[in-house]
Order: sequence, then C-alpha cells, then structure tokens
Amino acid sequence: ALGRLKFSSEIADQVYHLIRYHMFYYNVGEVTEAGVRRFISRVGAEHLDEFIQLREADRIGSGVPKAQPYRLRHLLFMIDKVRKDPISPKMLAINGTDIMKVLGIGPGPRVGWIQKLLLEEVLQDSRFNTKECLLNRVQELHARTDDELSTLIGRAERTRQEFESVQEEVIKTKHRV
Repeated sequence: ALGRLKFSSEIADQVYHLIRYHMFYYNVGEVTEAGVRRFISRVGAEHLDEFIQLREADRIGSGVPKAQPYRLRHLLFMIDKVRKDPISPKMLAINGTDIMKVLGIGPGPRVGWIQKLLLEEVLQDSRFNTKECLLNRVQELHARTDDELSTLIGRAERTRQEFESVQEEVIKTKHRV
C-alpha cells in the first residue's frame, strides 16, 4: 500500500515493523528485565523512541484519557534500567590480565578481589579510572593481607549496591514510577 503512495521500501519496512510491534503485553510486576531485553531486541534499540511515540499516538487516537499511563512510564523506566551497563569490573580502564602482568602472578582469586576494590574506588570518584592510577593502586592493594582484602571487599559490595540503588531511584523519578 505504501508503495502505491511512492514511499521507499525502506520507509515501508520501517512502518510495517513499528505497526507490527506497537500492540504488546506489558504488566508491571509480571514482565521481567529479561523480558524487556527481549522486547528491545525484537523491536530494535534504534526504533524505541519512534515506537513509544507511535504507542502514545495510538492511545490518543483511541480516545483514552492518558497518552502515557503508568504502565507505559514503567516500561520506559525498565528500558532505561536495562540499557545501563551493568556495574562490574569491566568498566575499569584495566583488566585482570593487566593486574597479573604488573604483579607477576597468575590467575587466582586475588586478581578478582583487587578488581572489585578498584571498582569501588572508581564508583566513588571516576577520575581514578585511568590506567596509570589503577595500576599504582594495584601495587598498594597487593601489599595487603587476604583478611584485609576480604574486609575491604565487604565494604566494596555495599558501596556498589548503594550506587545501583541511587541510579535506579534517579531513573524511577525521571519516569514518575
């Protein structure tokens, strides 16, 4: 039909894709983060904004009182939440191989412990996330005993959880959920 109106096949395919997926099931509390990731994969991350606009336009055209009900705002919250990179040692400017090279040790739990502690420090101040700063800190942490590292890791885990909670609250506030 769009071909007869002289639209390109690219636009026709995009319209088909948006219309195909704009009616979907989303119920707060039933759809998990994994379900939202599958949804993003199906719709395409590059089409999410257009998709949400179509959903709102469809609601307005249907005569419902709210273009953006709680469920849609909650979906937007979940999309933002799953789009964030997970907070993990992968965020660091160095990796386990770098740590092993500097310390002259092989793989083992100590490398992971040091990564977790470096992550805590970077979460507190992202300016420390440079290769030079982190490699200097690796030497300092390696000088500590296993018990000292274990105590520091407990604190690091609590810091990471607090950081994730704050991030989630910011996203919730943004979407009014």
